[in-house]
Amino acid sequence: MIKINLFFDQNLKSIKLPAILKIPHKRISSDFVLDTGSPHTILNYSDSIRLGIPHTAKGEIIRIGGKIYQSYIFNKFEILLKATNNQIVTEIIPIRILKPHNLKINEIEELDNFPNLLGLDFLEKGYNLFCDINSNKIYFEKENFSNIN
Repeated sequence: MIKINLFFDQNLKSIKLPAILKIPHKRISSDFVLDTGSPHTILNYSDSIRLGIPHTAKGEIIRIGGKIYQSYIFNKFEILLKATNNQIVTEIIPIRILKPHNLKINEIEELDNFPNLLGLDFLEKGYNLFCDINSNKIYFEKENFSNIN
């Protein structure tokens, strides 16, 4: 059994997961916001640029905040998480990237304000979510885990 802590951000009223985001040739540190209303994990535009992810494989149209965005799929994405026993847990998951329709500054800044979203596709990998916001005891648990370093 592996356990990974998440944290409640009282200012933003969101549940966050610190992670290392990795593609074959680069890695960065960032946070995900848990979004059980999203079927997909979404990487924000600026983190995709920092990682050098190409925006070539069109995905579905995604609605966020009343706006419609074209998504781009990237399949060679790894999320590295630190378990409570200090082991590193690696999950390979396809992500969606929202790209602005044009490269006007206001559209890019708007997308930069979107956090990275950890969607239901992550939970479907066999994670159980336990959440007690009042005591800030929030964590994922997973049995039979094989991607541990």
